[in-house]
Amino acid sequence: MPDTDFKVNDPVVHPQYGGGYVDGIESIEVSGQRIECLKIRCVSKGRKIFVPKNSVDLSAIRPPLANKRYKALKDVLTGEPEEMSRNFNRRMKQVKTKLESGDPLEVAEILRDMYPKWSDSSLSSSDQRMFEKSRDLLVSEIALIEDCSYEEGIDFIEKTMADAAAERAEKVEAEA
Repeated sequence: MPDTDFKVNDPVVHPQYGGGYVDGIESIEVSGQRIECLKIRCVSKGRKIFVPKNSVDLSAIRPPLANKRYKALKDVLTGEPEEMSRNFNRRMKQVKTKLESGDPLEVAEILRDMYPKWSDSSLSSSDQRMFEKSRDLLVSEIALIEDCSYEEGIDFIEKTMADAAAERAEKVEAEA
């Protein structure tokens, strides 16, 4: 059950918009009705989102990953990439399903599996958008966990994955 008692300045993660901080409660007008909303200032893109207080549970807003799950996320990022479907529609469906799950480990799988093509600039424009969306979600959460800027979070993910790819390449070379 998600924690619905978030306080001002609490770090939170929205499954579709990524990490941010609770700015407070704000009453907004929607279709002529006043609705009390949790106002969240997102780490990326300076975006603010409003989640109706009576829908916080349904929105799956949660605190950032704890230590054990964060280690698991780093393990996924540094793991062996899995081959993605060559069929565009099937690949997009798989990626969208993982993105919509809201599970940061599944989002990390997208980055891990797309990274080899991203690093050599061979992603299609649609794949590039999915890679960037996945990276945005993870970077914003890592920025909360590591208490760093969004840009430092990007550097962290890219360095982590580049180092893992280099280690795999060295291992293959040593075995040859």
